[in-house]
Amino acid sequence: MTGRRGWVLVTGASRGIGAAVAERLATDGFDLVLWARSADGLASTAAAVEAAGGAVRTAVVDVGDADQVTAASAHLAEPLAGVVLNAGSGRWSPLSDVDLDDWDRTLRTNLHGAFHTLRATVPRLVARRAGLIVGVLSDSVLYPHADRTAYSASKAGMGALLESVRREVRHLGVRVSALLPSRVDTHFQGSHADAAPGTRVGALTAAEVAGVVATLFAAPPGVEIRHLQLAAMTATYGPFPERVEQWALTRGH
Repeated sequence: MTGRRGWVLVTGASRGIGAAVAERLATDGFDLVLWARSADGLASTAAAVEAAGGAVRTAVVDVGDADQVTAASAHLAEPLAGVVLNAGSGRWSPLSDVDLDDWDRTLRTNLHGAFHTLRATVPRLVARRAGLIVGVLSDSVLYPHADRTAYSASKAGMGALLESVRREVRHLGVRVSALLPSRVDTHFQGSHADAAPGTRVGALTAAEVAGVVATLFAAPPGVEIRHLQLAAMTATYGPFPERVEQWALTRGH
């Protein structure tokens, strides 16, 4: 313990939303435990956390592997103030093009990974009768998209998992928040394996999503924020076309 606001575990912390969340929470006074599959990416995020004033612990972890999660969780720092379930995987493809490997890989990370991480961390939060779990879901939970068969199914399953956990731990002082963003401009853009930030014009930025996560952690401990749907003012949410005024098209550009 470093005398700050406690430790928060962020999965999928090597880049994108996970890295942005880690840096923002460090700025807000938290220390970070970072899990991801990329050692190089973890090192970069860890450096940003330290520059923001936070202590940091890292572990190379595939959250879809129960044994790896169990091993890494043995070294979690205390007090654990929260968990951000951000690790995600998936490629956009219709049912006819989803092979078994794609299906298994997507559910393994998005659904099984959330389960393994929750199983390892919820008892710590319950023991303190405090803490926040944030699940980074998708607008696909509410509006399953065509050609995103595995991804939509995995995120919907993760949403149901979070809701079940909420009902188990709410009376024990642990809060659960589900975050449902629309398009985000990060490396993860399921249709494009080699996408990079800057290619999804008009979408949310990782820093903007991180700001919303920080708001959840800043809420009074007696306040429960169950679901947050968010989209950039320059993009639609779900399948519905919306007007985007010309003045907004230059946002951030």
